Amino acid sequence: MALPVRLLRPRVAEDETYAVATWGVVGGILGARVVHVVDRWDLYADHPEQILAIWTGGIAIWGAIIGGVLAGYLVARRRGFPIGAGADAAAPGLALGMAIGRIGDIINGEHHAVACSGLPWCVGYTDPNTLGQPGPVHPAVAYEMLLDLAAVGVMVWLLRHGAGRIREGAIFWLWVLYYGVGRFLISFLRIGDPTSLLGLRQDQLISLGAVIVAIPILTLMTVVPRRERLAA
Repeated sequence: MALPVRLLRPRVAEDETYAVATWGVVGGILGARVVHVVDRWDLYADHPEQILAIWTGGIAIWGAIIGGVLAGYLVARRRGFPIGAGADAAAPGLALGMAIGRIGDIINGEHHAVACSGLPWCVGYTDPNTLGQPGPVHPAVAYEMLLDLAAVGVMVWLLRHGAGRIREGAIFWLWVLYYGVGRFLISFLRIGDPTSLLGLRQDQLISLGAVIVAIPILTLMTVVPRRERLAA
C-alpha cells in the first residue's frame, strides 16, 4: 500500500487512500482464491472443504488483480475518490506486490517450467524438500518478477514526468496491456497447470482478455483526444 499512498499524497489524504487500498487488498485475496479454485476445480470438486483453506496455498495472480481492482473501484466511487489518478497510482503498487510475492515462489521452487539449455541463467533445485525441479529449467517465475519490476520503474517515471500530458487512468490501462502480453508469453514456459480453451492455460486466456479490453480503452484515451485537439 505504501507506494500508491506516496504517489497520491499530493492530491489525496493518506487515510482516504488507505481506506480504498485496504478494501483493494481484501478483494485481491478473495479474487485470487476464487480464480485458483475455478482453475483447479478438478481437485476441489472432491474436497470442497479445502476451498476456504487459503493458508494451505493456492492463489491466482490474475484473480488478485481483478478482485483487488473491482473492490478498490467500488469503494473509491462510493467515497468520491479520484478514480483515474487512483488507478494510475495503484498499478505500480500492484506490480511491486506481485514482484515481491514471486520471491517466495522462487525460493520454494513453485510453478514448474520447461527445460532450459545453453543459457547461463538456467536453474535447478537440489534440495529434496523443495517443490522445485532438478533442472536445468527456465526460471519462468523469475522472468515474471523482472517483468513486474520493470513495470514499476516505467510507471513511476510516467507518473512523475507525464503529469498533465497523460490522461488519468491511461497509465493503469497501459500496465494492463503490458502485463497481459508479458504474462501470456511467459506462460508458454510454464508447465503443470491444466489447459482449457484452444490448449491455453487459464492465465493465458485471462491475459488475452485483458489485452483485448485494454487496447480499445487506451485508443479512446489517447488517440481520440489527440485528434480532437488537432481538429480544434
